[in-house]
Amino acid sequence: MLKIVVTFGLDAFYEDLSGRRWNLGPLARRERDFLRAFVKRVNEGLSWPDLCGSWRVKLLNLYHGRSRKDVVRLPLYAICQDIESRVGIDQGFFRQRDYRDDLAEMIRRKFPSRYRFAKRVGIDEALLSRVLRKKAHLSIGKLESALTAFGYRVALVRSTVRAPHGRALSL
Repeated sequence: MLKIVVTFGLDAFYEDLSGRRWNLGPLARRERDFLRAFVKRVNEGLSWPDLCGSWRVKLLNLYHGRSRKDVVRLPLYAICQDIESRVGIDQGFFRQRDYRDDLAEMIRRKFPSRYRFAKRVGIDEALLSRVLRKKAHLSIGKLESALTAFGYRVALVRSTVRAPHGRALSL
């Protein structure tokens, strides 16, 4: 089970699944209390469907008088939405995007077909099909070759993948 740990202080940050860092220092006391209660419910094992339907109305009540449009732009909303996503991923309702999703999107935008892309970069069309269906992976060499067709290269970036089951994810 996913465990979320949130600490507060002037230099406390929350890093979301896309790598964006949210400063927790400026949160007002009532916002910190809301986030603590939210994380407590998550850590008690609340199911993703129950979580989805519960926090948004409470958050709108917290910001009573502000428009929904304003509230969804606030850091606390983004943090709660990210935690909801982590719970959904952890409980198997959906998966985190990976390079194959990005590759499929690039192919759709830049090439008339997957076949043309495969021929241009020298990848077997059947392998490409398996990769894009999440049944296989490209080797680093083949991925590097494919990305040069777009003017990109393979690079290492800091991971935002959740901690393994049973370990706390410190934020």
